[in-house]
Amino acid sequence: MVIKNGLVLNSNFVFEKTEIEFDEKILSIGVAGSCCEVFDAENCYVVPGLVDTHMHAAVGETFIDFNHDTARKICSFEAERGTTSLVPAISAAPEEKMKAATRYIVEKSKEALDAKLLGVHLEGPFFAQKYKGAHLPENIRIPSTEEASRLVAAGEGMVKIITMAPELENGFETVEWLAGQGVTVSVGHSDASYDQALEAFSRGATQTTHTFNAMSSLNHRAPGIPGAAMLSENVQCELICDFFHIHKDIVKLMFKIKGADKITMITDSEVGTGMPDGKFEVNGRTLTVSDGKTFTEDGTIAGGTSVLLDGVKNLVSIGIPLEQALKTASINGAKAAHIDSCVGSLEQGKDADILVLDRNLDIKAVFVNGQKIK
Repeated sequence: MVIKNGLVLNSNFVFEKTEIEFDEKILSIGVAGSCCEVFDAENCYVVPGLVDTHMHAAVGETFIDFNHDTARKICSFEAERGTTSLVPAISAAPEEKMKAATRYIVEKSKEALDAKLLGVHLEGPFFAQKYKGAHLPENIRIPSTEEASRLVAAGEGMVKIITMAPELENGFETVEWLAGQGVTVSVGHSDASYDQALEAFSRGATQTTHTFNAMSSLNHRAPGIPGAAMLSENVQCELICDFFHIHKDIVKLMFKIKGADKITMITDSEVGTGMPDGKFEVNGRTLTVSDGKTFTEDGTIAGGTSVLLDGVKNLVSIGIPLEQALKTASINGAKAAHIDSCVGSLEQGKDADILVLDRNLDIKAVFVNGQKIK
């Protein structure tokens, strides 16, 4: 297959009018062979498939309460909307339930699904009760390298990210152990002070989880986790770009301070994504979706209902260049999850996960491993 006449987002995240040839992998950019099958992308953007490293659920299905069809349904929904790689997040739950959900993702990753399952993000269970968010208090535990080891082992190498509160007892030691295993440690659901956050970063944490949400706040006398993350050049910041979790001007401010290279767009999508408003039972509690917003019984925000392409459109609407918006939704997450050798950008040898978008950023075609699925 050759895609011709489009504006291709190259590996430097610069658009150039060129062509891209691929089978399961990208064969070349700029020099196409005599392939007989051509897709005409005139007046369109050709960009990498998007990578969501923090999403829980969609279309009434959730990875923590999985069934046989959960992965197939979610991956079909996400791929049709431009997200071709997923690192699902497993909510805080009893250890055996978290390990079972992790093993489910590992097994389903071996199947040919529309979107690829390329890792696991353990969102918990090592949280501060004060910032538990939508997680049940009885599922939250003190960090330990012993439990961390068991959770990581269940992933058979697929646990890529863990969210935790480093200020807790044994927290810094657990951060160091996880980082030593090659797991990205993301500070979140945490009441860490500014100094404690800096200590966590010095011990190996490299990211903050849904920055500003479920963490100590930015204050002029106590900068908290957001202040530490803003001033730490090597720290990546997850951002939910639905303009509900974070005000749009705070998002703009983060781009001015951190720059596109250090922001990873996520959705934190929950069970109501792609569904009508209503009530859903998830991990022992009732979530209510109203006007596209998800809440627990006590009114706490409980994840999002968007897909990454919605966030890209939102960023463009506030003046973020398209190239930068796409970078935050593709290669940055791939790097955070250590899967950037195969996905996240259009480069020779990488998986042929490709989106064709019209000038309104609506999808014209989706290719996953070179196969057209939409």
